[in-house]
Amino acid sequence: MAEAILKVEDINVYYGSIHAIKGVSFEVYEREIVTLIGANGAGKSTTLNTISRLLNPRTGSISFLGQNLAKVPPHKVVERGLAQVPEGRRVFLQMTTQENLEMGAYTQSANGAAEINKDLEMVFELFPRLKERRKQVAGTLSGGEQQMLAMGRALMSRPKLLMLDEPSMVLAPKLYEQIYEINEK
Repeated sequence: MAEAILKVEDINVYYGSIHAIKGVSFEVYEREIVTLIGANGAGKSTTLNTISRLLNPRTGSISFLGQNLAKVPPHKVVERGLAQVPEGRRVFLQMTTQENLEMGAYTQSANGAAEINKDLEMVFELFPRLKERRKQVAGTLSGGEQQMLAMGRALMSRPKLLMLDEPSMVLAPKLYEQIYEINEK
């Protein structure tokens, strides 16, 4: 059997004295879709933020592509190929759609403009609405369009693993289905 690309082992995360994540462990394999299910406040977002290194576990370990992420800063996690689409979209509201997408490619700048343009066209193919809105300021997009933009921005980093926090929030059912079809491309 192939080795897991992501291993989360017995992580415990605290917010001050509040024990938010208790002994979470799981593995993710290439081309596998894994879902964290739980009630509001169960720790799904905290788990993803800890994997992305936005939060530090008090105990446990996280490895990605065989490398321990314990001391890796968040921007280096993205450079290694792990991208997260955060809950609530968090797009750059004052920038255009295209500028937001280009920000997602900041770790790919060594690949050159031609490669980044190819990635941009790939995102526009997946989300044609973004191409229509490429010059529009992101803050004026609908909630669903901003969610597409956040996903497109993450894809611009060419992730080996894409983590989606509440991917279907504010999306029309047709778009929701389209997001899960992306895994097959």
